Amino acid sequence: MHIIKDTILKITFVLCFSLLWGCAASSPETSASTSEKAASYQMLQDEKQLLLENTFNEMLSKIQRGVAPDSLLPYITDESRFWLDDLEEAAKTESKEMLSERPFHELLAIITFHLFQREHLFKTNDYRMLYLVTSKKGLLEMVTSLPLGPFEVKNDRGSLGLEKSPKVPVLLFIWDDVSWRMDLKSSIPLITKGLESIGVKKNWSNVTLALYLLEKEFRYDYRDIDESLLDPVPYI
Repeated sequence: MHIIKDTILKITFVLCFSLLWGCAASSPETSASTSEKAASYQMLQDEKQLLLENTFNEMLSKIQRGVAPDSLLPYITDESRFWLDDLEEAAKTESKEMLSERPFHELLAIITFHLFQREHLFKTNDYRMLYLVTSKKGLLEMVTSLPLGPFEVKNDRGSLGLEKSPKVPVLLFIWDDVSWRMDLKSSIPLITKGLESIGVKKNWSNVTLALYLLEKEFRYDYRDIDESLLDPVPYI
């Protein structure tokens, strides 16, 4: 019996020693491997952030040069493009009642589109809603004219906030495996969020607020900034 107990103790000791030795031997390698992976991940994120900054600046440069709207299509997501097409179609066909039911940011874009149509301000026949969003006094300029904070990148998502609140995104971007694209569909509601707060404080409808903002922006340039802008304008 003593011989069996001694044998069991020896076997147990050998197994424990082997296990501890194996853990000690593999620990530095595992630690090094984890560290290398973390370093590689961070390097990739840094490279993607630099590419995002360059892509965004390149897009702004094209806008400032007044390129045709179709030249900006590679810089926005396909979903954003389809959304802008939908808004342009709504601007041409939807009734006043239908427009009143849309979210504020879409309503503002559509009645601004009507104003541009009525005053013959469009310099293109194609992708007019994209032109409107990215043109001078457009929704995108509301952000880019302000001091901006640093870009943030997390995996396949990028964001940009204002300098005074860099962690609160106002522009969103998506990595499509080879390049960054701006998610205008998700960014526009963030851009107009501050404007919506004006209507909440004054207890205004979306229509009243949108017309107030347009009148404030264009009152010295154009007349009849009123509910007539809710009606579709013939496509010219």
